[in-house]
Order: sequence, then structure tokens, then C-alpha cells
Amino acid sequence: MILKNLILINKKMYNLKEITKKDDWNNFIINNFDFYSFLNSWEWGEFNILEWNEIFRYWIFNSDIQYWVLFLIKIKAKRWTYFLSPHSPLIKENYFQILKDIIPEIKKLAQKEKVNFLRLNWVNLNNFKNLKNYKKLGFIFAPIHAHAEETHLLDLNKDENILKNNLRKTTRYIINRAEKEGVEIIKNNNEENIFEFIKMHLKHANRTNWKNTYHAFSEKYIKNLFKVFWEKDINCIKAIYKNTTEASLVTIKFWKKCVYYLGASDIKNPKFSPAYLLQWRAILEAKNSWCDLYNFWWVAPLESKNHPLKWVSLFKRWFWWEDYYLIHAQDYPFNYKYYITYIIEKLRSIKRWYKYKKPIN
Repeated sequence: MILKNLILINKKMYNLKEITKKDDWNNFIINNFDFYSFLNSWEWGEFNILEWNEIFRYWIFNSDIQYWVLFLIKIKAKRWTYFLSPHSPLIKENYFQILKDIIPEIKKLAQKEKVNFLRLNWVNLNNFKNLKNYKKLGFIFAPIHAHAEETHLLDLNKDENILKNNLRKTTRYIINRAEKEGVEIIKNNNEENIFEFIKMHLKHANRTNWKNTYHAFSEKYIKNLFKVFWEKDINCIKAIYKNTTEASLVTIKFWKKCVYYLGASDIKNPKFSPAYLLQWRAILEAKNSWCDLYNFWWVAPLESKNHPLKWVSLFKRWFWWEDYYLIHAQDYPFNYKYYITYIIEKLRSIKRWYKYKKPIN
């Protein structure tokens, strides 16, 4: 699908055009941006198709020069339909000016597709300046998140020994103890291993002895991840002690960025929790696959005492690097129905104890 409208930006004519080739999409992102994730990959679009979502991939160009890419997912919820733009649009410069110029074209598409609002979950830093610029364009602070916003990142451009020495002393001790106790780490994407992970993930998410629980992904969702990502890019890894799987995780890699996306555990030996050795081996697996960044994905804000991810966030931060705060999701309403959505999702976020990081100066 090609949008024939021409957009006037900075007194130049640009064309908004659908991109249809996987290599064009992935290579453009890899070669032009430093911060990206599997959410920006072509494969994530294919995953959403399996999830019965319609997708739109565009770039804006003048002659042969591409300036940015825009990815939209049309999501049909029970009461509303909206465009989600995960970690998109990717724009190298003049982000807010270009976003302002392209919104009319997104509105036209929204009207055609009967969409109520646009939700951006971009990689802007979470500061007052960016928040103010979004507000000037008519965006609203979303009542709930879309993807990870408070993240924890580990730089892999260091020697393995340096990475291990940078860990907390307690973390190193637990890892070494698990190795001495004979904890076995196995990487295998076979059907049996994936099914075992799914069972543990569902059990973990609804653990009744935890003060905080979180929403689990469905069996279909997890299986679809393994259908669309190449085996070299997605890994299911588990830790076994005395013939029992005590922890398991899934990482997804897009070029040189690896994300610890899903995890589950049923720990029987907390003194040398196999989950720490498992996570460490996953980090080394990413490093040995030429990744330069390991993204622990979502962590709770430090000031949030009742966040659903409080305890798993503590575990992630024990690998000791740095938090990286993205700006909270921003909504652009297309009609009055959005405000009904806002009220419902706001109540849902309160019920689930979600708290979002306040912008920093």
C-alpha cells in the first residue's frame, strides 16, 4: 500500500511509502541507529500478524535518501481500536518537527482504518523537555504502558572477567556456588523445552506466595515468538539441579542487541539460586554472539514499593549496571472514544499497582 500524499517538510517534498522488503527494513535500522531492540525488527511485525494484528511499515524519503521509519500495529481490543507504534518512529534528527508533520498522514490512515487513537512507545529519554514537546503536539500521558519503559542495561563491550568482577559480590558468590554444586545450563529450542518453559512461566506469574504478581503471556503468544524469530536469535535456556528444572528464560536478539524478555523459576535451593547462574550464562551467550548490549528489559522504578515487578527487578539489578529510563507511552486521540479508553485503562493500572518513573531534569 502506498500513500500518494506528499508532505511538505522544511520546504522539501517527501513521499510516505510502504516498505515491503525485510532486508531493507532491518538493514536501515541496524545501520542508522544505536539504540534499538527486537521490537524494531521485521520479525516483530510478522509476530503481530500471527497475533491477528494488522501492521503498517513506512519510510519517508526524498530521492534515494531515507530519513526515518514508521511502524504501526493496528490493535483491536474489546472496546476500542488503536495504533501502537513500539519504539517507533525511528528518527535521527528533528524528531518532534518531523512527528508534527507526519501526524496528518497518520490521521488519514486512522480515519480509513477506524482507529480511535495512536499510542507511541518511543525511545526518547524520560525528561521534562521531551514530555513538554509531546504535550505541545497534542499528546497525552498514557494511562498505562505499552512495552518496557524503565529498563536495565548491561554493556557487553568488556572482557568476561571484567564483567564478572563488576557484579555484586553476593551475585558472584551465588554464581560460583551454583557451578560448584553442579547446576547444569541447557540451551534448547525444541518443542518439549518450550512447553516446559510455558508451564513454568504461567505458574510463576500467578505465584500465590508472592506479594506482587504479574500478567503472564499466553501459550500461543510464546509459541509464536519461536515461529517468527530465527533459532540463532531466540533462545530458551534452563537451569537444572538434581534432574529438576528450577529456572528458565527466553532471550531475543536483533543484530547486536539482546533482550532478556521472559523468565520463570521454581527455586528449591535459594542459597545458591540456579537463576543467577542461568542469567549469567545467558549474558555470556549474548556476548559470544557478538552482541554489544544486554537489555534486562523491564524493571520497576526504585521509588515504587508495590510494583508488580518489584522482586524480579531486584534480581535484575543484582547484575549491577545501569538503569535507562524511556519516556512513558504517549497517546494521540483521534476522537472522543479515546477518553472512555483512558478512564478504563487508568483504573486498570491502579488496580495492578503500576507506577511510572517521574521525568528527570
